[in-house]
Amino acid sequence: MKIKTQTIHKYYLAHTKLIQILLFLFVFLFTFILRAHNYEKTPGIGHLEEQMFGWAGIYLIEEGTPVAWSSLNYPDRAEIFRGKIDYNGGQPEVHVRLYKPWLEQPPLYSLISGGSAHLFGANRHMVLPNAYIRFPTIIIATLTALMIFLIARLVSGFWTGLLAMFLYGSVPIFVFGSRLSVPENLIALFLMIMVYLLLKYQQAQQWQFVIWLPILAGLAGLSKPTGYFLMPLAAFYALRFLKWKHLAYIVLGVVPFILAYIWYGTYFDKEIFWFIQSRQSLRPVGFADLGWFFISPAYDIFMLTDTWYILCLMSAIFFIFKGEQGQKRLILFALVFWLIIIMISGGETDVLPWYRYPAFPLLAIIGAWGIKYLFSNINFFSQLFTVSMFLGNFTLSTNPFRWSIPPMNFRIFFTSLVLPSVFLELYQKRWLINLTRAIMVLVFIIGVFWNIKYIYNQFELSCENLACTQGPTTKLSEVYFPIIHRLFVLDPPEKH
Repeated sequence: MKIKTQTIHKYYLAHTKLIQILLFLFVFLFTFILRAHNYEKTPGIGHLEEQMFGWAGIYLIEEGTPVAWSSLNYPDRAEIFRGKIDYNGGQPEVHVRLYKPWLEQPPLYSLISGGSAHLFGANRHMVLPNAYIRFPTIIIATLTALMIFLIARLVSGFWTGLLAMFLYGSVPIFVFGSRLSVPENLIALFLMIMVYLLLKYQQAQQWQFVIWLPILAGLAGLSKPTGYFLMPLAAFYALRFLKWKHLAYIVLGVVPFILAYIWYGTYFDKEIFWFIQSRQSLRPVGFADLGWFFISPAYDIFMLTDTWYILCLMSAIFFIFKGEQGQKRLILFALVFWLIIIMISGGETDVLPWYRYPAFPLLAIIGAWGIKYLFSNINFFSQLFTVSMFLGNFTLSTNPFRWSIPPMNFRIFFTSLVLPSVFLELYQKRWLINLTRAIMVLVFIIGVFWNIKYIYNQFELSCENLACTQGPTTKLSEVYFPIIHRLFVLDPPEKH
C-alpha cells in the first residue's frame, strides 16, 4: 500500500510539473506575440529619443564617429547639420541639430540600436524606421519577462511568477514602454538579473552570486550613466552581510567600465566630453520628482491612464508600508532604490517615462502580489477596488467612432458587480463570499481581455479613419495569435 501511494504521488508531481511547463510556455509565447505584434507602430515613428541613440550607433558603425541630435549647447564647430530630416522624402519629419561627435551618452546601447538599423540596411541620413531600431528591444523585453518569472517564482512560487510575467506582457504601459528603443529597457534587464543574484546572495553569501554584479552595473553604465547606480544596490547587500571582500570587488569592479566611458568620450573630443558631462549634471531635479512618478502615467511623452498600472503602484505603496521582510523586502528595496535614482537623475516634472522603465518589471511582480492579496481578502473595499481597476482600461478602446459605456448602463453594471460585497459587510455568509470572489474572477478575466484587445489593436484604434504614418515592417511585427487570432481582431464600429 505504501509503494502504491508513493507511485501515485510521483505520478501526481510529474503530471503537475508538465502542466506548469505547458502553462509557462503558453504565457511566455502569448505575451511575446502580444508585445511583438505591430511593435513598430505603437509608439509612433519618429520618436526623437529613439532616433538619437539609433543615429549615434549607426554613424559610429558606418563612419567611425557618433553623430546625433542634441538640445544642449555644443560648440559651434561640432554642429554638422541643422534642419529637416524625413523618411524617403515624406513623413515623419523631424527638425534637429546634428552634432559630431555626439558624446551625451556611452556607446553600448547606441551600438545595439544603430547596429540593428545598420543590419536591416537603414539610411543614416533619414529617420530610422521603428521596426529596425526596436527589434533588439523586443528581445531584451522577452529576456526581462523571463527574469520576472524566475524572481517571482523564487520569492512567491510558480503561480505568482506566472501572473507577474503575464502582467508585464499584458498591461498596456508595460508593453508599450518595453517596446521603446531606449537604454532604460536594457538597464531594466540588468537590474532584474542583479535582483535575482542578490536574492540568491541573501540565501548564501557566496562568490558565485557576486562575480557578475559589477559587470552588470558596468554594462548598464555603458548603456547610460544612470546604469552605474546599480553598483550601490549590490554594494549595500555586501555591506549588510559584512562581506568586505565582496564589497571591495563590487565597488572596484565597476571602475574599469567608468574609465572605459571616459576613454571613449575623451578619445573623440576631450573638451566637448567634459563640457557635456558638466551640463548633464545640472539637470533640474527636486523633491517633486517622486510625486511626478505617481501622477504622470505614460509610456511615451503622452499621458495614458492605465488603471492596471495604477493597481501595481498602489500595491507597491501597500507592501512597502506593510513592512515585508525577507526576500520580498529585497524586491521592494530595489524598487525604492530605483525611485531614488529617478529623483536624482530625471528632470523635475518632465514627462520622461523611460526613466521609470527599470521599475516596471518590479512593479509587475509587486502587482501580482497585490492581486493575490485582493483575492485572499474578500470584502467591500477589495471588491470596489478590483472592479474599478480591472475594468478601468475599457475607456482606452474608445475613440470618436467607438463610444464608451452609456452612463445609465454603467451605473447598473457597476452596482450589480459591487452590491454583493455590500451585503457581505452586513452578513458574513459563505455563499456571499463565494459570489463576491466569483465576480472578482469574472472582472479580472474581462479586464485582461480588454487589455489584450487594446494592445493588439492600438494602432487601428488611434488611426481609425485617419492616415497615420507607417514605415517598413519586419516578420517579427507580423506575428499573430494562431487559432485564437479572431478573438482579438477589432470589430467594426457600431453605428449610432
